[in-house]
Amino acid sequence: SSTSSSTAMGYWRACFASFQTVHTAPTIRPNFAVQHYHQQQLRYNSVLNLFGEKSEGEEREAFEYDERTPRIAVIGGGIAGVTVANALSKSISREHKIVVFEGDNEGGHRSVNFNEYQQPVWLAATARNANSMVPGAAMHVMSQRSTLLKILKDTTTEFVTSHLERIQNYLPKERISNIDNFDVVPPYFALHLIRCLGPSATWDEAASFVTFLRHFVVASITSGETEANERGRLLQLLARSNRLIFLDTINSDINGKALAGDMGIGKGFLSLHRSEKAAMHALDECKMFKENAALLPIDDATKLEPRIANLPMFKNLFVVHRTDDYTANSAVFVHHLVNKIKAIGVEYRCGEEGGIKDVIPVNSKRVHTQTWKKMPAQPDTPLATAPSANEARFKITTNDGSAHDFDYVVLAAGVNSPLVARMMSLGNYCPTYPLRGYSLTAYTKHTNEKDAVERRSNGMSANLLNKPISVDDMYCSSVGVNMVRIAGFGELVGYRDKAKDVPSLAPSVMARYARTLFPDSDASEEKAAPCFRPLSPDDIPLVGEVSSTPGLYLHTGHGTLGWTLCLATAECIAQAMCEDLRGTDKKSTYELPGDVIVERSKLSPNRFV
Repeated sequence: SSTSSSTAMGYWRACFASFQTVHTAPTIRPNFAVQHYHQQQLRYNSVLNLFGEKSEGEEREAFEYDERTPRIAVIGGGIAGVTVANALSKSISREHKIVVFEGDNEGGHRSVNFNEYQQPVWLAATARNANSMVPGAAMHVMSQRSTLLKILKDTTTEFVTSHLERIQNYLPKERISNIDNFDVVPPYFALHLIRCLGPSATWDEAASFVTFLRHFVVASITSGETEANERGRLLQLLARSNRLIFLDTINSDINGKALAGDMGIGKGFLSLHRSEKAAMHALDECKMFKENAALLPIDDATKLEPRIANLPMFKNLFVVHRTDDYTANSAVFVHHLVNKIKAIGVEYRCGEEGGIKDVIPVNSKRVHTQTWKKMPAQPDTPLATAPSANEARFKITTNDGSAHDFDYVVLAAGVNSPLVARMMSLGNYCPTYPLRGYSLTAYTKHTNEKDAVERRSNGMSANLLNKPISVDDMYCSSVGVNMVRIAGFGELVGYRDKAKDVPSLAPSVMARYARTLFPDSDASEEKAAPCFRPLSPDDIPLVGEVSSTPGLYLHTGHGTLGWTLCLATAECIAQAMCEDLRGTDKKSTYELPGDVIVERSKLSPNRFV
């Protein structure tokens, strides 16, 4: 009846008025607050339509714009770029245009299923890895004094071993490290200065290495164990939040159960150490950073993962069981996010139309790109105004010759980020450099689904490995019933295209470990694929706005921890940009899931300038 309709409408109006009073200026985790407000606004409008009333223009949308749609470019379509696009799409209304640029023709494609006998064709490290989301790995900081000595030692060992046949007649045999057995730990680092600075490197490539090296040496010299632990603590906090966001993404997805199975999610992680001292140090780290872990007798460890017993030195190993870590297929997750953001209107360009030819900051004057009608700015803060068409702050030219104007740019181009930054004369703000590692994916004889179901019913992982393991700085994980992936090594050998012919000990070492752990696998040196990761000089990713160029945000420098950190740091970018869009004062901290609070200055790219 009309009376009941009037009463119901009065109730909804009262509820919405109350909601507006409480949520007019959300200050905690604005990305989620904005999204929730927008959803409540749509619910209110749907109720108006249900009772035959039209919503007023100001009530129809949470945002109203002047003259044109705000435009946001995300440069890079790997895990760093896709997670930012996803976080932004949740944080702001759909009236914003978000475009992701990825230069690889295979970008965003599910180019490999790790249970199929094929190698990935997408060059991004994201697509080549079946990573472990390991907060424990995030604790290990490279930029400290001890690392400088290890780099020199490992580089010497790598050089001697790789040239052994030619120089063995000139060196005493007892001084040559034999890495063809398990008696010694293989070298992890390698430094090829000629490749980084020599004639094969362009001016920008050489300059980016000098910038990185200068900051890395300073950070390492000034960092002892205490300073390294402080940075490790920061990384661990981000990793913890990252894990919560990942699990929430899976649990909240309508196809989450199928996605979880497709990703081969596993829990728990075994780190193997050659000395009790090293194991106790790892255990103390876990306790320091409030991660659950326990020191296991080797017999108990082999019950959790029997393949440990295949290692010749397994009786002398000390095992730390980290129970909070997760393993999942990052390639499948990124592919899922690409499809998800496409479905809600984010444009994903790859190949010639996604490759970046030039980026020009058109106007350094700060311009807010929307009027905040429903959520006014804080007192004494003027409302933002939309710019006219010729006031776009960035002009991006792609390899196909087309030009695009944008108001905001997020640089998340992985190892190419410093080169793109140098296009804008901002190389000092992005002192990252490619770190070459290797990923070897091998397959055993096929395990049928019946076996996998039986293993699940017995409380075991359906993956080939019941528990992922790390040994001698190599990480061994599995996200399928018949596959294994070993990753490791850190080599400074220049940029990807110039480093193809730089030799490495990694393929032979990794193949030897893979064949030992999995004697029934097809592991070989040829299956080892190089993966280049953007390494930050102080191990902390570069996350935030560049002070000299308003509207430009960096989301790079995650090193080997892209899968471990990117979901959390993407939320940081979304929070910062959301404040800029509202025209409100910027906070000094990021607030992330798990009650994690991070000082923005510690992540800011401005810390290097």
